[in-house]
Amino acid sequence: MIISTGIEELDKMIDGGLRTSFCYAIKGTAGSGKTVLSLFMTLGALKAEIPVLFISTEVDIEKLMIYGKSFNMNLESYVEKGLLHLEKMSLKPLGTNLVQTDQFNLSAIIARTKTKMKEINAKMIIFDSISAFFADFKYEKTARSNFMDFIREITNEDAVLVLTAESQMSEEYSTIEEFLVDGVIKIRTELKNNQLIKRISIPKLRSAKPINFENRFIINRDGISILRSEQPPISTIHEESSGIEKLDNLLGGGIPSGSVVLVEVDGETNYFPLFLSTLCYHLEKEKGVIIHSNVHMYSSRILEDFKKADCDIEPFMNKGNIVFIDKYNRSVTAIEAREMSQLMTTDDMISVTVELMEAFQKSKQKVVIYGDLTDDVNILSETEFLRYFALQSFNIKEKRAVAYSFINFNAISREMLARLRTTADIIIRFSREDYTTYMECMKSSTGATFLPKVVKYKDKMPLIEIVD
Repeated sequence: MIISTGIEELDKMIDGGLRTSFCYAIKGTAGSGKTVLSLFMTLGALKAEIPVLFISTEVDIEKLMIYGKSFNMNLESYVEKGLLHLEKMSLKPLGTNLVQTDQFNLSAIIARTKTKMKEINAKMIIFDSISAFFADFKYEKTARSNFMDFIREITNEDAVLVLTAESQMSEEYSTIEEFLVDGVIKIRTELKNNQLIKRISIPKLRSAKPINFENRFIINRDGISILRSEQPPISTIHEESSGIEKLDNLLGGGIPSGSVVLVEVDGETNYFPLFLSTLCYHLEKEKGVIIHSNVHMYSSRILEDFKKADCDIEPFMNKGNIVFIDKYNRSVTAIEAREMSQLMTTDDMISVTVELMEAFQKSKQKVVIYGDLTDDVNILSETEFLRYFALQSFNIKEKRAVAYSFINFNAISREMLARLRTTADIIIRFSREDYTTYMECMKSSTGATFLPKVVKYKDKMPLIEIVD
């Protein structure tokens, strides 16, 4: 049985459509459109009255419904008809690590998935996403063996299995398309001459010859269009200045709106000069600034540091251009805060942030968000923290804002850092060696390539200056 993706050109690229008993992987970087593509595939099957089981491992079902509505999808109607079942499922057993020994298996997840399949007789199963699965396996051989069992169990039910996964920076986590699945749909986004261009290719397909040539595609409320033309309609994206000219040059012209900037620092290096420099610039440009306040980044400290630079930001606070979302109790010490439960849940943080972003945008103000993730990663569970970061990143891209997320890279695991790097659009690292502070731009959505640059501070101002 062949199931249409609902996208005519994509059906042609994958030899007519999705084949039952086959497994396909949608691979792409964060923000490239993996979830959108999987939702339109879901809609294509539902319109043909083919039951679909959609399993989300990162986004809540309510959020997924809202996401569908933004693309004119009435998913609720198909749920009511019994053609669609949306399920939130963790790839980790509650309270334990995913991999404890080489004998670990996915029997519980397989059993739960098959039970849900039988409830609606699902012929298409979508997992969005399975990136966490591979990131948590210590050995690639173990991951491959376990996931091969999972694929075999699901596709033996004469169903199509579609997996989404982020393109990983580490090659050891990017082998599922080579060894396990029957077809790979690869998508990516590039910024070229201030234009956001999306590309799609089929590097692997067992039923036909792969298509390595990249076609351009666009996403809008009405669907996904794959374009054969060399000059298709494309969306334009504006680069935002960081307020530091030399940093903008390093980043290939600036920071594109809709970007998440991950600023990595070691335990000895102070990121405040970069934070204050960019904050000052954005306030002067009358942008709306949201600060996720915690035990490091809070209003009284920021005001005090600006006073050292003979700069007064209180007028901006009085005008409402800068808003603090106070996440932790200010009256306690940093150590006590780490031991306390949060005063706001992560869902509260996300909801309030979205409301403020919308309020700023109604007044035609561009939005910039700041936050120190170090406390969050130490207080939240790994699953909850990654979910929080992923949802925050999704909202940043959707609202075309810019977010600066600071983190002490010595305070988190290598695996966690790799996950954050995959989601981030731009990565800047600060580190100290021999009493000299270095800055390295490690990743940019413009595709620029970087070398480390020395960073020093002006004598009487807590702001940043990049030395050639």
